[in-house]
Amino acid sequence: MTRFLFAMSMAILPVIALAQQPTADAPKRLLVAFSSYRDRPKHAQVYFYEHDGVSKGKIVGSIDTVPNRQDYHPILSRNGKICVFASELENQTSKIFVYDLTQKKLITPAKLNDSTGALLHPTINADASLIAFAAWDRKGAGQRWAVQHYDLAGQKIVDTLNLNMPKADERMPAMSADGHWLAFVSNRKGGVGGADIWLYDRKGPKALAIPEINSPFADLSPSLSADGNLVAFASDRPSGMGGRDIYLFDRSKKMFLPLPGVNSVANEQTPSLSPDGRYLAFVSERIEGEGERDIFLYDRIAQKLLPTPGLNSKREDFDPCVIVLD
Repeated sequence: MTRFLFAMSMAILPVIALAQQPTADAPKRLLVAFSSYRDRPKHAQVYFYEHDGVSKGKIVGSIDTVPNRQDYHPILSRNGKICVFASELENQTSKIFVYDLTQKKLITPAKLNDSTGALLHPTINADASLIAFAAWDRKGAGQRWAVQHYDLAGQKIVDTLNLNMPKADERMPAMSADGHWLAFVSNRKGGVGGADIWLYDRKGPKALAIPEINSPFADLSPSLSADGNLVAFASDRPSGMGGRDIYLFDRSKKMFLPLPGVNSVANEQTPSLSPDGRYLAFVSERIEGEGERDIFLYDRIAQKLLPTPGLNSKREDFDPCVIVLD
Protein backbone atom coordinates (compact mmCIF):
# COMPACT_ATOMS: atom_id res chain seq x y z
CA MET A 1 0.00 0.00 0.00
CA THR A 2 1.43 3.36 -0.96
CA ARG A 3 1.82 5.37 2.23
CA PHE A 4 2.81 8.70 0.80
CA LEU A 5 1.57 10.53 -2.29
CA PHE A 6 4.46 11.66 -4.48
CA ALA A 7 4.25 14.36 -7.11
CA MET A 8 6.64 16.01 -9.55
CA SER A 9 6.20 19.74 -9.87
CA MET A 10 7.52 23.32 -9.31
CA ALA A 11 5.92 26.65 -8.32
CA ILE A 12 6.60 30.03 -6.76
CA LEU A 13 6.71 30.04 -2.96
CA PRO A 14 4.38 32.63 -1.38
CA VAL A 15 6.12 35.31 0.65
CA ILE A 16 6.33 34.16 4.28
CA ALA A 17 5.21 36.81 6.73
CA LEU A 18 5.90 37.03 10.42
CA ALA A 19 2.96 36.53 12.77
CA GLN A 20 2.25 36.21 16.44
CA GLN A 21 3.32 32.99 18.07
CA PRO A 22 0.94 30.94 20.26
CA THR A 23 0.30 32.68 23.58
CA ALA A 24 0.61 29.70 25.94
CA ASP A 25 3.97 29.64 27.75
CA ALA A 26 4.07 26.46 29.83
CA PRO A 27 4.94 23.20 28.03
CA LYS A 28 2.06 20.82 27.46
CA ARG A 29 1.86 17.07 27.93
CA LEU A 30 1.44 15.50 24.51
CA LEU A 31 0.24 12.24 23.02
CA VAL A 32 1.49 11.17 19.60
CA ALA A 33 -0.07 8.33 17.63
CA PHE A 34 2.00 6.99 14.73
CA SER A 35 2.73 3.99 12.53
CA SER A 36 6.00 2.07 12.54
CA TYR A 37 7.74 -1.00 11.15
CA ARG A 38 9.92 -1.28 14.28
CA ASP A 39 8.55 -4.65 15.38
CA ARG A 40 7.15 -5.91 12.09
CA PRO A 41 9.42 -5.25 9.09
CA LYS A 42 6.73 -6.00 6.51
CA HIS A 43 3.58 -4.66 8.15
CA ALA A 44 3.28 -1.43 10.12
CA GLN A 45 1.59 -1.17 13.51
CA VAL A 46 0.10 1.80 15.42
CA TYR A 47 1.92 3.03 18.55
CA PHE A 48 1.30 5.71 21.17
CA TYR A 49 4.04 7.98 22.50
CA GLU A 50 3.67 10.38 25.45
CA HIS A 51 5.89 13.48 25.64
CA ASP A 52 6.34 16.14 28.33
CA GLY A 53 6.44 18.97 25.79
CA VAL A 54 10.12 19.66 26.54
CA SER A 55 12.59 16.81 26.15
CA LYS A 56 11.31 13.53 27.60
CA GLY A 57 9.01 10.89 26.23
CA LYS A 58 8.30 7.19 25.97
CA ILE A 59 6.16 4.65 24.13
CA VAL A 60 3.03 4.07 26.23
CA GLY A 61 1.21 1.48 24.16
CA SER A 62 0.24 0.11 20.78
CA ILE A 63 -2.78 -1.33 19.01
CA ASP A 64 -2.79 -5.12 18.84
CA THR A 65 -2.86 -6.39 15.28
CA VAL A 66 -2.83 -9.67 13.37
CA PRO A 67 -0.36 -11.25 10.92
CA ASN A 68 -0.24 -9.73 7.43
CA ARG A 69 -2.22 -6.63 8.45
CA GLN A 70 -0.83 -3.15 7.98
CA ASP A 71 -2.17 -0.35 10.22
CA TYR A 72 -1.45 3.26 9.34
CA HIS A 73 -2.64 6.90 9.44
CA PRO A 74 -3.84 6.95 13.08
CA ILE A 75 -5.78 10.07 14.14
CA LEU A 76 -6.63 10.89 17.76
CA SER A 77 -9.76 12.64 18.99
CA ARG A 78 -8.93 15.81 20.92
CA ASN A 79 -10.14 14.22 24.18
CA GLY A 80 -7.56 11.44 23.72
CA LYS A 81 -10.12 8.66 24.06
CA ILE A 82 -10.50 7.42 20.49
CA CYS A 83 -8.06 6.63 17.70
CA VAL A 84 -9.25 6.01 14.14
CA PHE A 85 -6.87 4.46 11.64
CA ALA A 86 -6.72 2.79 8.24
CA SER A 87 -5.89 -0.88 8.00
CA GLU A 88 -5.19 -3.26 5.16
CA LEU A 89 -5.07 -7.02 5.38
CA GLU A 90 -2.73 -8.41 2.73
CA ASN A 91 -4.45 -8.73 -0.68
CA GLN A 92 -7.60 -6.99 0.58
CA THR A 93 -8.85 -3.42 0.31
CA SER A 94 -8.18 -1.03 3.17
CA LYS A 95 -10.75 -0.39 5.90
CA ILE A 96 -11.27 2.08 8.76
CA PHE A 97 -10.94 0.89 12.37
CA VAL A 98 -11.98 2.63 15.59
CA TYR A 99 -9.93 2.02 18.75
CA ASP A 100 -10.91 2.96 22.32
CA LEU A 101 -7.76 3.97 24.24
CA THR A 102 -9.53 3.67 27.60
CA GLN A 103 -10.83 0.15 27.02
CA LYS A 104 -7.80 -0.75 24.86
CA LYS A 105 -9.90 -2.49 22.24
CA LEU A 106 -11.43 -2.01 18.82
CA ILE A 107 -14.99 -0.67 18.76
CA THR A 108 -15.40 -0.43 14.98
CA PRO A 109 -19.08 -0.29 13.90
CA ALA A 110 -19.85 -3.06 11.43
CA LYS A 111 -21.54 -0.72 8.93
CA LEU A 112 -18.58 1.63 8.76
CA ASN A 113 -16.76 -0.72 6.37
CA ASP A 114 -19.80 -1.74 4.37
CA SER A 115 -18.02 -1.21 1.06
CA THR A 116 -16.09 -3.20 -1.52
CA GLY A 117 -13.84 -0.21 -2.30
CA ALA A 118 -10.89 1.09 -0.33
CA LEU A 119 -11.43 3.40 2.65
CA LEU A 120 -8.52 5.67 3.62
CA HIS A 121 -7.37 8.72 5.61
CA PRO A 122 -9.83 8.77 8.53
CA THR A 123 -10.17 11.92 10.64
CA ILE A 124 -12.26 12.62 13.74
CA ASN A 125 -13.71 15.54 15.69
CA ALA A 126 -12.96 16.46 19.32
CA ASP A 127 -15.56 14.35 21.12
CA ALA A 128 -15.23 11.37 18.76
CA SER A 129 -18.79 11.63 17.51
CA LEU A 130 -18.04 12.14 13.81
CA ILE A 131 -15.54 10.51 11.43
CA ALA A 132 -14.66 11.58 7.91
CA PHE A 133 -12.69 9.45 5.44
CA ALA A 134 -11.96 9.00 1.75
CA ALA A 135 -13.88 6.22 0.00
CA TRP A 136 -13.20 4.70 -3.42
CA ASP A 137 -16.21 3.79 -5.58
CA ARG A 138 -18.54 3.51 -2.59
CA LYS A 139 -22.25 3.12 -3.28
CA GLY A 140 -23.98 6.47 -3.04
CA ALA A 141 -20.71 8.43 -3.06
CA GLY A 142 -19.58 8.19 -6.69
CA GLN A 143 -17.21 6.01 -8.67
CA ARG A 144 -14.00 7.87 -7.75
CA TRP A 145 -12.50 9.05 -4.45
CA ALA A 146 -15.10 10.85 -2.35
CA VAL A 147 -15.12 12.14 1.24
CA GLN A 148 -17.81 10.69 3.48
CA HIS A 149 -18.92 11.46 7.04
CA TYR A 150 -19.95 8.78 9.53
CA ASP A 151 -21.97 9.39 12.71
CA LEU A 152 -20.43 7.08 15.32
CA ALA A 153 -23.31 7.33 17.79
CA GLY A 154 -26.00 6.83 15.17
CA GLN A 155 -23.82 4.35 13.24
CA LYS A 156 -24.76 5.80 9.86
CA ILE A 157 -23.37 7.76 6.94
CA VAL A 158 -24.19 11.48 7.15
CA ASP A 159 -25.03 13.48 4.04
CA THR A 160 -22.28 15.82 2.82
CA LEU A 161 -24.08 18.29 0.58
CA ASN A 162 -21.97 20.26 -1.90
CA LEU A 163 -18.75 18.48 -0.96
CA ASN A 164 -17.91 15.86 -3.60
CA MET A 165 -17.76 16.68 -7.30
CA PRO A 166 -18.45 14.25 -10.16
CA LYS A 167 -15.35 13.29 -12.17
CA ALA A 168 -13.03 14.60 -9.44
CA ASP A 169 -11.10 12.93 -6.62
CA GLU A 170 -11.62 14.22 -3.06
CA ARG A 171 -9.30 12.68 -0.48
CA MET A 172 -6.93 13.24 2.49
CA PRO A 173 -9.66 14.81 4.70
CA ALA A 174 -8.69 16.54 7.95
CA MET A 175 -11.40 17.72 10.34
CA SER A 176 -11.12 20.60 12.79
CA ALA A 177 -11.72 19.58 16.40
CA ASP A 178 -14.93 21.62 16.56
CA GLY A 179 -16.22 19.72 13.52
CA HIS A 180 -17.02 22.92 11.63
CA TRP A 181 -14.29 22.71 8.99
CA LEU A 182 -12.93 19.92 6.85
CA ALA A 183 -9.79 20.36 4.75
CA PHE A 184 -9.31 17.97 1.86
CA VAL A 185 -7.25 17.50 -1.30
CA SER A 186 -8.95 17.63 -4.68
CA ASN A 187 -8.19 17.80 -8.39
CA ARG A 188 -11.54 19.44 -9.14
CA LYS A 189 -11.90 22.33 -11.54
CA GLY A 190 -11.40 25.81 -10.11
CA GLY A 191 -8.16 24.99 -8.31
CA VAL A 192 -4.65 26.31 -8.83
CA GLY A 193 -2.81 23.07 -9.58
CA GLY A 194 -3.35 19.36 -10.06
CA ALA A 195 -3.71 18.65 -6.32
CA ASP A 196 -5.09 21.51 -4.23
CA ILE A 197 -6.30 21.93 -0.67
CA TRP A 198 -9.93 22.94 -0.29
CA LEU A 199 -12.08 23.68 2.75
CA TYR A 200 -15.56 22.36 3.41
CA ASP A 201 -17.79 24.43 5.66
CA ARG A 202 -20.12 21.89 7.28
CA LYS A 203 -22.44 24.65 8.47
CA GLY A 204 -22.76 26.08 4.94
CA PRO A 205 -22.70 23.47 3.68
CA LYS A 206 -20.30 24.41 0.90
CA ALA A 207 -16.78 23.82 -0.39
CA LEU A 208 -14.43 26.80 -0.47
CA ALA A 209 -11.40 27.33 -2.70
CA ILE A 210 -8.36 28.78 -0.93
CA PRO A 211 -6.08 29.88 -3.80
CA GLU A 212 -3.78 31.84 -1.47
CA ILE A 213 -2.63 28.51 0.02
CA ASN A 214 -2.23 26.49 -3.15
CA SER A 215 0.37 26.41 -5.92
CA PRO A 216 0.42 24.98 -9.47
CA PHE A 217 1.98 21.87 -7.99
CA ALA A 218 1.16 19.23 -5.37
CA ASP A 219 -0.28 20.60 -2.12
CA LEU A 220 -1.13 17.68 0.14
CA SER A 221 -1.85 16.24 3.59
CA PRO A 222 -3.65 19.14 5.32
CA SER A 223 -4.00 19.38 9.09
CA LEU A 224 -6.16 21.91 10.95
CA SER A 225 -6.08 23.67 14.30
CA ALA A 226 -9.11 23.18 16.56
CA ASP A 227 -11.03 26.11 15.05
CA GLY A 228 -9.86 25.51 11.49
CA ASN A 229 -7.97 28.79 11.26
CA LEU A 230 -4.46 27.35 10.95
CA VAL A 231 -3.75 25.00 8.04
CA ALA A 232 -0.56 22.94 7.94
CA PHE A 233 0.26 21.05 4.76
CA ALA A 234 3.06 19.62 2.61
CA SER A 235 4.04 20.90 -0.82
CA ASP A 236 6.74 20.30 -3.41
CA ARG A 237 6.63 23.89 -4.72
CA PRO A 238 10.06 25.38 -5.48
CA SER A 239 12.00 27.93 -3.40
CA GLY A 240 11.64 25.68 -0.37
CA MET A 241 14.45 23.91 1.42
CA GLY A 242 14.25 20.88 -0.85
CA GLY A 243 11.86 18.19 -2.07
CA ARG A 244 8.57 18.42 -0.17
CA ASP A 245 8.35 20.96 2.67
CA ILE A 246 5.90 21.80 5.45
CA TYR A 247 3.94 25.08 5.36
CA LEU A 248 1.61 26.72 7.88
CA PHE A 249 -1.06 29.22 6.84
CA ASP A 250 -3.12 31.56 9.04
CA ARG A 251 -6.51 32.02 7.35
CA SER A 252 -7.59 35.01 9.44
CA LYS A 253 -4.38 36.93 8.72
CA LYS A 254 -4.05 35.52 5.20
CA MET A 255 -0.36 34.84 5.64
CA PHE A 256 2.14 32.04 5.89
CA LEU A 257 3.69 31.66 9.34
CA PRO A 258 7.40 31.04 9.91
CA LEU A 259 8.58 27.56 10.88
CA PRO A 260 12.34 28.01 11.42
CA GLY A 261 14.07 24.65 11.73
CA VAL A 262 11.23 22.51 10.39
CA ASN A 263 12.27 21.98 6.78
CA SER A 264 15.53 20.54 5.44
CA VAL A 265 17.08 19.65 2.09
CA ALA A 266 15.35 16.27 2.43
CA ASN A 267 11.62 15.56 2.14
CA GLU A 268 9.25 16.66 4.90
CA GLN A 269 5.66 15.42 4.78
CA THR A 270 2.41 14.45 6.55
CA PRO A 271 2.25 17.30 9.12
CA SER A 272 0.00 17.07 12.17
CA LEU A 273 -0.88 20.29 13.98
CA SER A 274 -1.92 20.05 17.64
CA PRO A 275 -5.44 21.45 18.20
CA ASP A 276 -4.06 24.51 20.03
CA GLY A 277 -1.73 25.22 17.10
CA ARG A 278 1.43 25.15 19.21
CA TYR A 279 2.99 21.80 18.31
CA LEU A 280 3.70 20.30 14.91
CA ALA A 281 4.56 16.64 14.30
CA PHE A 282 5.81 15.64 10.88
CA VAL A 283 7.86 13.06 8.97
CA SER A 284 11.30 13.83 7.55
CA GLU A 285 13.89 11.89 5.56
CA ARG A 286 16.78 14.04 6.83
CA ILE A 287 19.99 12.22 7.65
CA GLU A 288 19.86 13.18 11.34
CA GLY A 289 17.09 10.65 11.93
CA GLU A 290 17.23 7.09 13.21
CA GLY A 291 15.88 5.46 10.04
CA GLU A 292 14.88 6.30 6.48
CA ARG A 293 11.80 8.19 7.66
CA ASP A 294 11.46 9.57 11.17
CA ILE A 295 8.96 11.61 13.15
CA PHE A 296 9.94 15.04 14.45
CA LEU A 297 8.18 17.23 17.00
CA TYR A 298 8.30 21.03 16.76
CA ASP A 299 7.31 23.67 19.35
CA ARG A 300 6.18 26.92 17.69
CA ILE A 301 6.75 28.94 20.89
CA ALA A 302 10.32 27.77 21.34
CA GLN A 303 10.72 27.72 17.53
CA LYS A 304 12.74 24.55 17.67
CA LEU A 305 12.63 20.80 17.28
CA LEU A 306 12.16 18.97 20.58
CA PRO A 307 14.15 15.91 21.69
CA THR A 308 11.99 12.79 21.36
CA PRO A 309 13.86 9.92 23.03
CA GLY A 310 12.43 6.52 22.19
CA LEU A 311 10.10 7.77 19.47
CA ASN A 312 11.92 6.68 16.33
CA SER A 313 13.43 3.34 15.36
CA LYS A 314 15.96 2.03 12.84
CA ARG A 315 13.01 1.16 10.61
CA GLU A 316 10.45 3.59 9.21
CA ASP A 317 8.23 5.65 11.53
CA PHE A 318 5.50 7.71 9.87
CA ASP A 319 1.93 9.11 9.90
CA PRO A 320 2.08 11.06 13.20
CA CYS A 321 -0.86 12.69 14.95
CA VAL A 322 -0.24 14.94 17.99
CA ILE A 323 -2.72 16.18 20.61
CA VAL A 324 -2.36 18.05 23.91
CA LEU A 325 -3.39 15.99 26.97
CA ASP A 326 -3.42 18.78 29.60
